Amino acid sequence: METLYRLTTGGEGNLVTDEFIQDDITYDSSEVQPFVEKTDYEADLDSLGQVLDYVMNEGRHRFESDRSDLDAAVAPAVRKFIDVPRRAAGDPGIWHYLAVVWRPDYVRFRWPMKGTTSITSLREKFTKSTEDLYAPAFARLWFMADFTRTEDDGYGPTEKILTRQYIANRLFDRKDLRREAAVQAFAKVAYERDDADFIDDNDLVEKVAKALSHELSSISAEAIGAKGVGKLIEQKIEQFKISS
Repeated sequence: METLYRLTTGGEGNLVTDEFIQDDITYDSSEVQPFVEKTDYEADLDSLGQVLDYVMNEGRHRFESDRSDLDAAVAPAVRKFIDVPRRAAGDPGIWHYLAVVWRPDYVRFRWPMKGTTSITSLREKFTKSTEDLYAPAFARLWFMADFTRTEDDGYGPTEKILTRQYIANRLFDRKDLRREAAVQAFAKVAYERDDADFIDDNDLVEKVAKALSHELSSISAEAIGAKGVGKLIEQKIEQFKISS
């Protein structure tokens, strides 16, 4: 286990330059020392690093061609090996440290500077706050796994959701359903149903998501819990299947 550090706001301004974002730059300890602070938390970064090394090397051909599979493979490991309370996970400085100081190579691997990726969008992967769950490179994976894992199925629902880019975007990139009970219920229903029956039908997923969002505008997802939200999702699926 290793002590977790956090990057200060001064570190973001001084270390995350355009050159750092575009080039293969890794800072040494003397360069980052003025901008890091020790936290009270520990994480198994050695084991997590081994997972990152695997997907970037032995599994490179597979994961370079399918970023959804990459997220599905890495997210459970991020949550498992950085086993901290949510109040700690809400500290953006921890995630900025991991992305900027610990493993910037992984961030660049996940979002290479090509196609639609810009310096501005990649900068967000290094420095965005945890208020935007879909942007920070490691925080997004931690919260995706934390919200979708279940006591019965472990990280099975996490992996199922993250291998489908559309539904992952739907649940985490837009805020109307970004509540633990709603996300967990969506993931569990998707995990338990036949893929073709729900998760592979983007149109159905969107209809159910919109209908559920409308329902939860007047009903508290936390009050009825993941099981209650799951029943609503099942009802909406059957309703739209009958009407189609």
